[in-house]
Amino acid sequence: MNDIIQNILICGIGGQGVVLAGKIISLAAFDSGLDIKTSEVHGMSQRGGSVSTHIRYGKKIFSPLIPENEATVILSFDIYETARYIRPFANEKTIIISSNQGKIPSRTPKSKNDKIENGNGFIDADAVAGLLRANFKFLNIIDDKRIAEDLGNTKVSNIVSIGILSGFTGIKKEIWLKTIEKTIPAKTAELNIKAFLAGRNYYENYGNKIF
Repeated sequence: MNDIIQNILICGIGGQGVVLAGKIISLAAFDSGLDIKTSEVHGMSQRGGSVSTHIRYGKKIFSPLIPENEATVILSFDIYETARYIRPFANEKTIIISSNQGKIPSRTPKSKNDKIENGNGFIDADAVAGLLRANFKFLNIIDDKRIAEDLGNTKVSNIVSIGILSGFTGIKKEIWLKTIEKTIPAKTAELNIKAFLAGRNYYENYGNKIF
């Protein structure tokens, strides 16, 4: 990331940690001495609806909202939300980090197989992933839940994804670790730091090959 202004869009559904992720990323940028503006769009988050957070940082930021098709990075905790936000905010250079799993928002019709209807039938998460891969060059769909499960708790999958994102931000790893320690309750800080480092290791091992 060499641009003066970085535009990070985080998306998911209520309960997936979108707001917490936004707080961690924003604080890490702030602690790096950067000007930062954020905007949270909660939607129907309390009912499991779509949630997104805009984060913009650089030398001087005037607006918190990411302009159309100008996201530097899209970080998505839900494959269906990736599909929702990718076209209005991504461009040919946007780095997209997305979970390979998804849950239909509560206001969207569901089937027992957790598939989403597009007007021509139902599309499952694997099919959505295939469509996205065909259209966006810098897209990596990760099995974040499996990585988190290997650490003992799938609830830290969002922190795994932040660890991957961190490699593209230019913000020092030490600042990320200190930010997590300040933000996460002490009783779960150790687990969350392990999750972050697992994601960071993923970036360091595969980042040059997959983005």
